[in-house]
Amino acid sequence: MLGQNKKDTFAGDFVLKNQKTSEDKGFQNVSALWLDQCIDYDTAMDKIANDQAKIQDIRGGLKDWTPTVNENDEAVLRYKDGREFVPTDHALKNIAVAGRTSDWFLRDLRDDKSHQTKDEVIFKRDGGDSELLVHCLKQTLWRDDRFDQEKDRLWRTWSDGSLRAMLSDKYAIVNNMWVMDVIREAIPGGMLSHWRGDADNMYGNVLIPDSIRQEDDSDYGGMLSIGNSEIGMRRISSCPSVFRAICMNGCIWDQEKGRSIRQVHRGELNLSLLKNEIVSNLTEQIPLMNHGIDLLLKLREYGSNGVPMSKIVGQFCSDFRVTKKQSYGVLKAFAVEKGEVDSLANSAFGVANAFTRFGQTLNDEGWVKFDEIGGKVVNITEAKWTATVERSKSIGEKDLEKIFGSLAA
Repeated sequence: MLGQNKKDTFAGDFVLKNQKTSEDKGFQNVSALWLDQCIDYDTAMDKIANDQAKIQDIRGGLKDWTPTVNENDEAVLRYKDGREFVPTDHALKNIAVAGRTSDWFLRDLRDDKSHQTKDEVIFKRDGGDSELLVHCLKQTLWRDDRFDQEKDRLWRTWSDGSLRAMLSDKYAIVNNMWVMDVIREAIPGGMLSHWRGDADNMYGNVLIPDSIRQEDDSDYGGMLSIGNSEIGMRRISSCPSVFRAICMNGCIWDQEKGRSIRQVHRGELNLSLLKNEIVSNLTEQIPLMNHGIDLLLKLREYGSNGVPMSKIVGQFCSDFRVTKKQSYGVLKAFAVEKGEVDSLANSAFGVANAFTRFGQTLNDEGWVKFDEIGGKVVNITEAKWTATVERSKSIGEKDLEKIFGSLAA
């Protein structure tokens, strides 16, 4: 079974030794304090059902919608029945892509301008910016000499007055409630951890109860990372994994992932085949090799070589093109990591966990992005780590301020 090779020590041992676990509830590798923050299937499905009641999908052409500025000086799309909807950033991106223009510019016209490192607003957007945004929409996607105004599109609206997406008429929605039904059938008794999202998007992990593991004396817990978006923000995905422990703040220790599946939302979907693929993916991959655990533990051997960890963290933030504000968040997350595992953090292991720990403070997309960065650190070679540490030696105090901002000074 995945992760069953016995070893003398593991990075997650401190959790199992020092924190009360949830063995009496069927999750012997999960801190009791963390399990209290997890939710069951019924709670998640009730939330999805409540959100779905707020959704109205509209099919129709661009001719049914008029870009305008409302009485609150917001750029909105007015539907033919008089209702007005404020596009989300994702919906603006859909509109920009369809209109062959810059989505960054459209979104930027709504963002107040703040200082990069100080907690102060330089100026706020107003009705003039909204008028410019509306003008851009009318001169791009709503130009009837360039784009078909009759062609059907799928518009995802909510009763809160938001337009969540504008999608192709060929877009195939995989319903989040259906996904949850499949997962509940595949993993009875599971609990949902690190759960985020709403009826549009799902992000999170399903903890596999001890009762359906293959060995009673397993050193590992099991988990299925799942995701789906009804509005095109991500593909439906399913990736089984095992972990040594989940501590009281939700950090996952010694995790090994299996093969993921991804399904695009396009054309006709065979839900029966998709369901079988998800279930088979889970049942076939829980018994996997120990390679991922070895990769993670190997990071502890990649030390700092006497270089301050702030420089090393800063070098990685710079290499991954992380913003100043995010870089400062990663640095703070590293400090928390060091407080928990002490000198063990002064390594590639601490850097990887700093990125994933910080990711837990972000929205769904940010969380996934920083999890992926953490994964890149986990897969780093010793030669590349050494080269990165060597480059970080040249970082001075002014460079650190450029990377982390004045808040870190």
